[in-house]
Formats: sequence, structure tokens, C-alpha cells
Amino acid sequence: MAGDTTALEGIEPDPHVTPNAAPSGGQPKPRAASRLRSLLRGRAVLLRPVLPLALLFAWWHSHGGVPREATAQVDRSEALVKALETDGLLADAVDVRWLDAPPGTFTAPRARIRALLRARKADEPSDIYLAATRLSPEGRLLDVVGLYNLSDTSAVDERRLIVDGEQAAWVITGGDKTLSVHLADLSGEATPELDNEMAEWGGMKRWQHSITNLQKTGQRSGIGRRSFKLEPPSAKTALAFSRASSEKGPALLIDADGHAIRIPLKGSDAIDGERFLKEQPHHLAQPGNLVTWAVDRVRQSPWFSDDQMQLLKAVAFAGLDQLQQVMGSVTGDDGSSTVKEQFKDLPPPVEYTDPETGWPPAPMEPMLSPALEGEGKWRTLDDDPYVRKNPGAPSPFVTSFIRTDRKRAYTQIYVTVWDGRQVELHTMSGTVEPKSATGETGPGLVPRKPEVMGRLLAGFNGGFQATHGEFGMQADNVMYLPPKPYAATVAELKDGTTRFGTWPNDETVPDNIIGFRQNMSPLVMDGVINPYKRNWWGGVPPGWKDESRTTRSAVCLTKENFVAYLYGNSIDADHLAFAMERARCVYGIHLDMNPGHTGLEFYHAAKEGELPEVGHDLDKQWEATGEVTDMPGWKFIGRRMLRYMGLMNFPRYISRESRDFFYLTLRHIVPGKPLRTAFPGPDSKEGVWTVKGLPQHGWPYAVATTSLRPDVSRKETRVHVMELDPRALAPELKQADDPKLVAVFHGEEAAAAPTGLWLDSGAPGGGSFVIGSEPKAEAEGTKPTLIGRGFTADQVGGKAISAGACIGAGSGMLYYAEISTAPEPQRDSELL
Repeated sequence: MAGDTTALEGIEPDPHVTPNAAPSGGQPKPRAASRLRSLLRGRAVLLRPVLPLALLFAWWHSHGGVPREATAQVDRSEALVKALETDGLLADAVDVRWLDAPPGTFTAPRARIRALLRARKADEPSDIYLAATRLSPEGRLLDVVGLYNLSDTSAVDERRLIVDGEQAAWVITGGDKTLSVHLADLSGEATPELDNEMAEWGGMKRWQHSITNLQKTGQRSGIGRRSFKLEPPSAKTALAFSRASSEKGPALLIDADGHAIRIPLKGSDAIDGERFLKEQPHHLAQPGNLVTWAVDRVRQSPWFSDDQMQLLKAVAFAGLDQLQQVMGSVTGDDGSSTVKEQFKDLPPPVEYTDPETGWPPAPMEPMLSPALEGEGKWRTLDDDPYVRKNPGAPSPFVTSFIRTDRKRAYTQIYVTVWDGRQVELHTMSGTVEPKSATGETGPGLVPRKPEVMGRLLAGFNGGFQATHGEFGMQADNVMYLPPKPYAATVAELKDGTTRFGTWPNDETVPDNIIGFRQNMSPLVMDGVINPYKRNWWGGVPPGWKDESRTTRSAVCLTKENFVAYLYGNSIDADHLAFAMERARCVYGIHLDMNPGHTGLEFYHAAKEGELPEVGHDLDKQWEATGEVTDMPGWKFIGRRMLRYMGLMNFPRYISRESRDFFYLTLRHIVPGKPLRTAFPGPDSKEGVWTVKGLPQHGWPYAVATTSLRPDVSRKETRVHVMELDPRALAPELKQADDPKLVAVFHGEEAAAAPTGLWLDSGAPGGGSFVIGSEPKAEAEGTKPTLIGRGFTADQVGGKAISAGACIGAGSGMLYYAEISTAPEPQRDSELL
């Protein structure tokens, strides 16, 4: 099933704990907030969300001089250490590495002399910083004009910093082990690979990226980065740079527990000792639109705090909300025209639930009266070319809308629900967010594998940035931020199911969890709205009483074990929770918010020539097509969930993304595609699967059968084929009349055959068939079960064969075939 609130073993909320703290970075400052609110009390002032652009002119912060005890130091490293104490940073002079020589007499006033150093805040691990300074011609420190944290990890420690010219390297340690080695090129980030990634950005995006570099590194060219994870982690590690020779170019040399590793600094030469490490590529993702990008730049500036940005946005959204209320009362807008425009390309709603599949779910009961046409009723996407479907199965998605704010009847919350029996949810870290606590870098890209891209369904936004709480994140077994106790969590399990729950007071991640994402505490749990009485849901400074009405999103688990994505404009957290109630959510998580950062997109990707026809010219407002990057010969079509969903960089999640997101893939179910026959015809049933009259035990089905004639030269020979889903089966000894019996394998004649057919019920994905020698158990406490024995194609020789089995590529289904009519024992092995 899609999931439940108890399937995360041991993950239960503590009723005595209220996880209602403000985001990390400090407690609310009520006096400062009160003064600012009094200055901005005229909330009817029509401030628009683009006001942060007015702050864009001030990009960097001058430290305004250094203390006298710093300038009094003769040694410039000692002086820099003293100067940084005013910023709360602790360092040792032996950990300072100067990149530039002291300036000359005439260049001193304008020269920026750089230094790398290892420093830390009190009671925290060390990071690597780049300091930009002004020195006198004699080399005395005059000022620190810029300070940039190049590593910024909160859970691990940076050590062993070395520098050679513009090249620098250091290690990241955890406990008593070296986990990874990091290489930095201070001359800039430009490489052929990154130039290729930026080839289609355009001038504005390149300018935005250069300004981001300037803010984060002090230079518009940025810093080239490479990261290498040691496998296994080493107890003793040494680093050194080697200069170029007549035979080899410059390189970084690593000694990891006696294993010699050589990493070339230039060119494409292979890494010596590559088996002892794994490179973690650094990728670039396009900046957001100008407004959201500018907000992030101002928020990260040292002279404008995040709380101030939240206050500015709160006042702006409040002014916009008042304007919308006035317009709504004057025009009598009830939202009907907006809904009609959003859904004009979708089929009319349905009002039935299939008793066999339990799909689609029952309608949502409208909250406002009178209800709008179609309100709360589900529209299926069965005929939508953008949505991939399993053969013989209904579309895994339905969509609708609900209104929950009686004072603002013109606002709607749109709900898209998917069936977890057909859909798998996956987490993906962005290239920038969430900022890792361990130095891990995220790919920000749906895996470029045919078995993934060929099943891709959709992508949608993740949770808050790390600066707003550092809520936990793991993707594909890589931890980016450790789990936070009592945080609302959605998790991807090894068996492909989705689970929801509240994390316990323990950072241990169960082995059956592949990925998870957390965000704040649950908005809805067991039918209770805001069970932890949280008073901050984003969009306002901590301590602010009124909730910001802006674009918000959420994901939830429904009573029927379906999963829903909710999206609405000009709403607060309370009315988002009301929509969850109407959708029968039993556990709901508030995700990211604000225009540009939130939204869902559908995708259908395939090899060129295999995509379905859309049937009309694409509307660029919400439809797109293009090539799948890094997969030659593959193309995609995609659309937004809603026509006017303001998600930036559309199409967004099919490309490399800087912020974390979720993506959905279609699960294989029985039956699969029809099998090809040598005797096709318009009325032919050959190769078409049937599931009726078979021992099924619910939906999706466990077994399907068909028959066909595969050889045009053997018209009378028919092959009977059975398809079995390993996730719906368990190997047991059963009596022939047992009602749970699905299939029986008799293999006495081949008991001594060399090759086995095994069923591993503990394998990832919920179970798998394996052909070969006995496989290693995938899960502790389980053991693969031998179903039967036989011969592979190269083992058959001259043996008479009448039946065979294979495992479907990608699907994992077992296909068992046997000759049912006109057998020819000496030729049947070729036919099978």
C-alpha cells in the first residue's frame, strides 16, 4: 500500500515534547520585531513581493576595520586570527595559508590579499574560510574586507589544509576517520564540463550566477571544486601537492592508510588509485527567477538578517492580501472563473470508485456553500499524454480543488492524489540545497537511467532551505542533513513504498529507509490539525502572530493510503490544513512555500519516436518538450499541474535543480504489455494478458496468463505464458485446495539441474526472482527460497525442453512459458 503513519519502525511522536522552536540561527527578537512592525503598521500599503529588488545594490559587507590588538600584531597570520575573534571565530595562526604576496607601495590601497584558514565557532567543528584582506606594503594587516565560508559543514570537521599557488586541499573527518578529500581551485570554477552545463543559460542567468559567486566566494569567477569520498574511510591520511614534471602534470597526492592516490589537477588523465575513492561531482543548476534569486542574495547578506527578510515579505503579502480582499468583495469573485481556466483542458469529474481497485477515492466534501461546479470531485488523467500509465490499469493520478477560506472564496487549494500501489516516491538533493552538514554534494538530477527515465511520472518541490531549520534529508542512502527529532517525515523504503511518520528522539536511520525528507512538525496527524501547537509555519519572523498568506504546498497520506500533493495561492497554514481534512489526510507535512519555489510537473520521457502525440500546438505557458540531457536519443514532453502555476525555470525537475525535490516513477504491475505473436490480427487475443478467473488476492494482481503462436513456421504450436509479480507472492508449501495458492512449480525431473530459480522476499522493491546460484539474502533474517532448477541456454545441449522461465528486464516479473500444443522436443528450446 501507499504507506501509513506507523510503518517507520519506532517513529512515534512524544506527547510530552513540543518541537516548536524557531529555525536555527537564533531565537526571536521581539523588541526589534515590534519596532519594525510599528514603523510598518500601515499594512494597507500595497507592497509587492518584488520589493527585495530594491536591496539588490548592496552585495558585500565591509567589516569597517579591525581591532587595534589585531593591527598591532607584526605577524599577519596572528593579526588575522585576532581580527576574526570579533566575528566569533577561533583559529590558530599555524592554520592560515596566504595565497597572495604583500602588495607594493602603489598597489596597497586597492589590493585584496587572500588567505585560506581553518576556523570555527565556539563548540563547533572547524570549516575552511577564505579571507580577503588589505595589507600594508610591509605586510601588516590593515583590514578584513571579506570573509567566506567555503565548506560550511555543521556535523564534521575540516582538517589538514594545504595550499600550492591557487590550489588548495583539505580533508573532512568524522570521529577518528577521514571521510573525504576536497580540492579547490582558487583561480575560478571554469572547466569544459561546467561551460557545457551553462551553454544554454543565457546572459541574465550567467550574470546572476557570477553575482552569487561574488557573494559566496568574493570573486565572480567562483572557485573550482572537486570532492572525493574515501572508500573505505581511513584512519591515517596525508596530503601533498606535486609539481609538474616532464612525464606528469601537477597533482594532489593522497596517502590513505598506506594506499597511494594521485589526482591530476589538469587535463583528463586517470586517477591513480581510483579504487580507493569515489569522486562526487559538483554540478551547477540554473539560478531562479530574478525575484526569488534576489531574495536569497539579500537574505544571505551580513547586513540584512533572515528575520528582517521574513518581516518584509510578511508585510508585503499582508498588503497584497488586503488588496485581493477588496477586489474580491467588489467583483464578487468566487473563484469559478479561475477554476474553469485551470481545468479547461481536463476531462469532466467522475463520481464513482471502482470496487475492485478502490480508485479513484471518494470525493472531497466541499467546505463552502454553495459549492462550485466540480468542487471536490476528482478528474482522472487516463487520456493525458503527459502521464504514463500501466497497461490495463487506470491512471495513477486524479486531481481536484477545494475552497476552505470563507473570507476569501476566490482562493482555491488544488489537490493531486496518486495511488502508491502504482507510484514510487523518491527524494533528490539539489546541487545547493539542502546545504549538507557532512560535505556531501547533491546531483540535483533525476538519474539518467532508462529504467528510471522510462518510468518517470512527475516532480515536485521539497521542503524549506537548510537555513530555516536544517530539517533532515537523505536521498539514495546518502545523508545530507541528519534527521531531527519530532520532525514530520516522509520516507522512501527499500520495498518501494512511501511512509509517513514523526521522527523519534534518535538520529539512527533504519536500514529499510533509502531516503527521507523532513519539514517542521506535522501539520495534520491522526486527524488533528497542528498537534504540536506550532506557532511558526514560515513566511513571517518567529513570534509574529499573523500567518502569511502566500503560495504554500504540502504532501500528505490519506485514510485510503493514497498520497496527495496540495498547492494553493494566497493561503495560510490553517486553511492548508483544512484542505487536508477534506482530502481525508491522516498525516500531513507542510513543504516549501512562496511563488516560484513550489509546484508539480508531469513528464513523459521516451526514446525519440516513441512519445505519444499531444494533439495540439504546445502552450508554452504550461507545456514543454525537449531533449533529455545526458541521455542521447531521449526526449520528453511535460506540463505543469496547473496552467498558471508560477514555478520558475519550467520545465524544472527534468533538468538539474539547485534545491531538493521529489520525483515519482511508475511501478511495474501485472499485467504488462501484450506479447508479440507471429499471427497478429484485429480480433486476435493472442499475447493479450488475462487476469480474470485466476487466484488473485486483491489489486494489483499477482498473476496473469496468455497464449500465443511465436513461430510463423509452426502454426499449430502454441505457447502458454504466465506472468508472476514477486512482490505479491510468498514461497510456502501449500495444499492443492488452499485458497491462497497462486501457482505450483513441480521440478522433480530437473532436481539435479545446475541453475536455480529463487524467490527472495526480502529484496529491495518488496521481493525479487533470481536465476542462478543461490543469491545472498538482501535483508537480515530472510533467506532466498529455491523454486525450481533448470538449464540456461548454454547448458541445454541436446536435451528435450518443454518449458522455460525468464525475468523481465526492468520489471522484475517472472515469465514462465511452456509448450501447450504441437510440441517438437528437439526444437522447442529455440522456440521458448
